[in-house]
Amino acid sequence: MERNALILLAIALSFSTSAEVYKCADGKYQADPCDENSQPVDLSGVGSVIQRSERTSQSSAVSNAASDKQKEITSYIEQRRIGREISQLESDRKRIIAKRDQRLRNLRDSRQYANNNLAGATWQQSLAQEQLAVAQEADTMVQSIDRQIEQLKKDLEP
Repeated sequence: MERNALILLAIALSFSTSAEVYKCADGKYQADPCDENSQPVDLSGVGSVIQRSERTSQSSAVSNAASDKQKEITSYIEQRRIGREISQLESDRKRIIAKRDQRLRNLRDSRQYANNNLAGATWQQSLAQEQLAVAQEADTMVQSIDRQIEQLKKDLEP
């Protein structure tokens, strides 16, 4: 029952009501006439969409200025977004390099525990191959990031 009452209330409120508005001599607006000579203010154009053919040259100039300002704001926002993206990529690049260096140090430190026999030699060879793979993986990732940064810097240029 409560749901039906809410639906009826919503429907009743959705119908637009027309009220008259009066402008008084002191510049204030009110719903009741200010005096016996008061005439209601015409609000028929308020909130409506103005067609392009009805624009005046002044409103067209204002519209162009607003459009230019909007383009300027959009350009500024895009430049800031690209700047943040470049900063994030540079941070990722530093993190990858630091991680690579740490892994290489760990592998280099592991080599000292290799025995002086065939098993130790095989293990050292395996560690060397792993170091090479770690370095190549990091270099590939850094090169990819560098290309992305270069592209973003080109996008920043006017």
